[in-house]
Amino acid sequence: MRMTDRILVVSAKRTEVPSRRGFRGRAIIALVGLLLAVLSMAGCAPSGIALYHQARSINSSVKKEISLLQLRILDGEWDVQKYGDIPSKCGSDGYRFAFGRSTPHNDGWRLPDGSPDQTIDALSEWFGEHGWSGIGVRTFSGDVQDLVLEARKPSAHIELVVITVTTGKSRDWIDIDVTSTCEPGSEEELVDLMFPAGLNGRDWSQPEHPSAEPKFGFATPTPTATP
Repeated sequence: MRMTDRILVVSAKRTEVPSRRGFRGRAIIALVGLLLAVLSMAGCAPSGIALYHQARSINSSVKKEISLLQLRILDGEWDVQKYGDIPSKCGSDGYRFAFGRSTPHNDGWRLPDGSPDQTIDALSEWFGEHGWSGIGVRTFSGDVQDLVLEARKPSAHIELVVITVTTGKSRDWIDIDVTSTCEPGSEEELVDLMFPAGLNGRDWSQPEHPSAEPKFGFATPTPTATP
């Protein structure tokens, strides 16, 4: 199978999403951000409660940004392939999150923007209007009809989003796979903070609407273990 890349250059206009957090939440984020800046200047990775709050803030940023993308495609419940609150190791001493969402796998759902090409073009334009970069389309030769769209938004801690558009006889579907940026901090320590009772292979599998409040491990809203 031969794969070719077609890179789209889209004018980008960044838009800011208003925060719904209250003053107290903003103050905590600002304090954590200041602490992380000091740690970064000192060449140290965050640990304990600072690591937990950093990871939760990053995780929430990614989920909220992706929820806007989901709502652009389908204002309804999505199937959850990977919920996105289980950290994995990256780099020499870092962590990241992986997310997976799919339109409902039931007969009758069709692409809202028409053909796969029209859908990819519409989403590419949307990415450009909302401050995304690295927007590119992958197409496949032969009998493969899938189209793949990629984009990045490091300012929202999104290293890469991959959208796969597929059509079928009885239904169409769209898969969204997201990888967050690699952040400094121990993945093992973060797992212990987020899941003090143990991970036990947990992941979220129930359908979820993009507007639902993001969850963050068993320990939401604060760790039950003492950092």
